[in-house]
Amino acid sequence: MTEHDSWYHSSIPPQKTRSTLQGEHRVDVCVVGGGFTGVSAALELAKAGRTVSLIEAEHVGWGCSGRNGGQINPGLAADQAALEKQLGAEQARELWQLSLAGVELLRKRVAEYAIECELKQGILLVANKPRHVPELKAWQASLEELGYDQLAFHDRDSLQGLLNADYQAGVMDMGGGDLHPLKYVLGLALAAEEHGATLFEHSPVLSYQQDSTGVTVHTDQGHVRADHLLLAGNAYIGQLLPWHQRRFMPIGSYVGATAPLGELADQLIPSRAAVCDMNTLIDYYRLSADGRLLFGGRASARDARPEALRQTMRQRMTQVFPALAQADFEYLWGGQVAMTASKAPHFGRLGDRVFFTQGYSGQGVALAGLAGKLMADAVMGQQQGFDLFARLKHRPVPQGTALQTAIRALALLWYGIRDAR
Repeated sequence: MTEHDSWYHSSIPPQKTRSTLQGEHRVDVCVVGGGFTGVSAALELAKAGRTVSLIEAEHVGWGCSGRNGGQINPGLAADQAALEKQLGAEQARELWQLSLAGVELLRKRVAEYAIECELKQGILLVANKPRHVPELKAWQASLEELGYDQLAFHDRDSLQGLLNADYQAGVMDMGGGDLHPLKYVLGLALAAEEHGATLFEHSPVLSYQQDSTGVTVHTDQGHVRADHLLLAGNAYIGQLLPWHQRRFMPIGSYVGATAPLGELADQLIPSRAAVCDMNTLIDYYRLSADGRLLFGGRASARDARPEALRQTMRQRMTQVFPALAQADFEYLWGGQVAMTASKAPHFGRLGDRVFFTQGYSGQGVALAGLAGKLMADAVMGQQQGFDLFARLKHRPVPQGTALQTAIRALALLWYGIRDAR
């Protein structure tokens, strides 16, 4: 299962070819990773007049940034109460405000750079079971206490006007929304280049060395000497971060796209809002601009066998929308999402010149772009936002692929049992 199985990839015109990194280069900042985080950082730095080289192992948008469900969520995946326990109420509120700034940053960039990425407003959080309804109301109340006024509660009956599916209740968040993520990240990349950043593709970074005067980054055909290095590979960072600094485990996440549904699309989701449910192993879905249902979910501890995955995903889609019992996916794709134990992102430094961010835990569409901006700000001496995220503590992950897989499998089994209750 590759990116070429993705409807996103098939729905865009052929893209420009970027050079591989060859020879010697000297810049202010080197960025590793061509997803939301890295491209966002490169754009901010180039706008500020810094010289920037971005190095991507595949091509821009190859990883999760170009394959995800496209849902835009204010906030972090971690509960606000958990953030308050770590940081106190005031600084947890600051994190919430930063997350809103991340959503606003996304919208501002779409407008400023005229990025045609099918941006829409509105996301529904829906309660699968009666026990979820009090949790949903408490979640709404907690955000309204923070001054957030974009939420509207819908009971089982009124929800039907927004979503023709069997849920107990829902909250519409007009501060969220959805977009075509690959078109968005490619648009950001063009904007970064317009401001002077240089983007290299098909150039895996093999190693780097940091010393008192800078950082040297090596590929197999060249190297970059920079004052600072930003590591933005997230789930695909490989060996560039020391094991004890990763603080996340990669989890498989998958999306299927039906054929265009015609009039049925608006019958299924009259609001055309993106939707996410409240199970631990969530279903999330939305309509594309051409009326396809993009249905995602089913986290996996290992790469799923395509046919077994197709059957599972179709079953889950049919449970939500019985009218699609005979429908199949024209496209089915997936990739790795970096999940931390706390579901909060992990920001950090290696020495004085290397910054990294990772572990957006499924909410990276807006949050990863914010992370890139905060890394860029930190390089330019404005470190408050980066340092606030860096204060969050994260439990280490077990070393070794086999052990990780076993732990993930047990966790997913437990979550599946819990969701069935």
